[in-house]
Amino acid sequence: MNRRGFFASLLGREPETFFFGMQVVIATLSSDDTGNRLRRLLAEAARTNDAEKPQEKRALYKQIIAIVLENKPYWEYGYWDYLIEDNNTSTEDEFDSWVSEISASMATEGEELGAGVDEAHRLSADKGYIVVSMAFLLEYAPHESVRRLIEDMPEDEYWTVAGFTELCEALRRIDFEYALRDAVFIMPGNDDDGFSWEDLHGAGWEYLKPLSL
Repeated sequence: MNRRGFFASLLGREPETFFFGMQVVIATLSSDDTGNRLRRLLAEAARTNDAEKPQEKRALYKQIIAIVLENKPYWEYGYWDYLIEDNNTSTEDEFDSWVSEISASMATEGEELGAGVDEAHRLSADKGYIVVSMAFLLEYAPHESVRRLIEDMPEDEYWTVAGFTELCEALRRIDFEYALRDAVFIMPGNDDDGFSWEDLHGAGWEYLKPLSL
């Protein structure tokens, strides 16, 4: 994915919005139900439309984050980005970029699913990883506590398990009354598939960072 960096200059005026996106790669076993649990949460929210209301949406993300944190010992890779709106950058464009690129990659899953290797897409038939992606376009002023957690993180914690734990804490503090847009993806998007180590070291995943303790 194309990432434009973390902190945009404010150019003398207070911004109105900011973008925050995070991806976590979780190692799984064939008997592990983590991906299916997350997919069921999203399917149920879509079926009932409960996640359209701020309180219900907050409850949904708290459940997602709880499952992600439950799997902290199995986090292997991750990425996050934080962008402030200014005269040169568009947080809405960044949100759209994340969502469109993830959606495009998920569109090929039907072709990729199977016990054998589809050489056009997959490098291995192993299915040992899932990727949880979350993206948010948030109003700037009401989310000071969220921004402080992100902005105050020491640089040497950016790509650590401790740092990503702090980012999960930031997500818990989102006030969905002031969330303009949000998106969450569980990849692959079906119950029978997963990514291999080779997949995640192939084209399209170069931006991922190994997470250290």
